[in-house]
Amino acid sequence: MQEVKEKIGEWLKPALQDETVFLVEVKVLLNGKKIEVYLDSDAGIGIDQCAVISRQLEKNLDESGLVPENYVIEVSSPGITNPLKVPRQYKKRIGSKLEVWTADGNLVEGELKAATNEGIELEKTIKPIKKKKNEAQPEVKPEKINIEYKNIKKALLQLNW
Repeated sequence: MQEVKEKIGEWLKPALQDETVFLVEVKVLLNGKKIEVYLDSDAGIGIDQCAVISRQLEKNLDESGLVPENYVIEVSSPGITNPLKVPRQYKKRIGSKLEVWTADGNLVEGELKAATNEGIELEKTIKPIKKKKNEAQPEVKPEKINIEYKNIKKALLQLNW
């Protein structure tokens, strides 16, 4: 199924040339019977854009014979509840609150301050606890943490409903 993912990546290159839309992830499930393609854009991707790309991919898949005849393809945005996957998604979310699970098993929560092609910078706020009623409120100290993408196991937006 890796071949299908690679081919879809190749077929998408012309559609993604203007660089307003970018590929987040391709999933090939059920031995090629279901294909999910997640696209995004700095301004948000519309259903019309997804439909055009979906029709082109269907044509390519039908002609290639790489998947069974009765496959389903879904082209959509990754949605705000799915993990961030590529650096451009992080860049788009600067200023947002994130929950980041690291490869060493830690959970870091904070505001995304910067994103490069190598990693991210989060500002986490440490709030000391007041010990006594009459004690002055302790100072809130922001702490910046840099995390390389290779050390990110999963990153989710913190949603405030």
